Amino acid sequence: MILAVPLPPTPGQVALGVLGVLAGAVIASVSAFLARRGRNWLYHLGTAGGLLIVAGIVGQRTVADGARLGAWDAGIAVPVVGVHLDPVAAGGIILTLLAVTLILLFERVVDEDDRPPPLMHRALEDDDAV
Repeated sequence: MILAVPLPPTPGQVALGVLGVLAGAVIASVSAFLARRGRNWLYHLGTAGGLLIVAGIVGQRTVADGARLGAWDAGIAVPVVGVHLDPVAAGGIILTLLAVTLILLFERVVDEDDRPPPLMHRALEDDDAV
């Protein structure tokens, strides 16, 4: 009798997971920067979505036989890529797409006079105390 043993992730799945975590972290950091810079609270939805993507991928685990399914264990199979996506990461993707949609619909066009000044870096000589 052969028992079904869950297989460890393949190198391709590990690389896909690392790229997913990096993408979620970039989404969260860029949207947090834009929320601070543009003073638009809708960008915070993208930040929350990016953090949910990271938490969903990092918290993903294999379900033990006979155990009850929790929020981290159930999920969606993505047929094209061959990856199992848990509900937390799927919710993060949905929240990020919702944030992009709302930002594109409701972003106000700022007049040239009301735009914040660009970040200017000072020359290193200005910081010298000598």
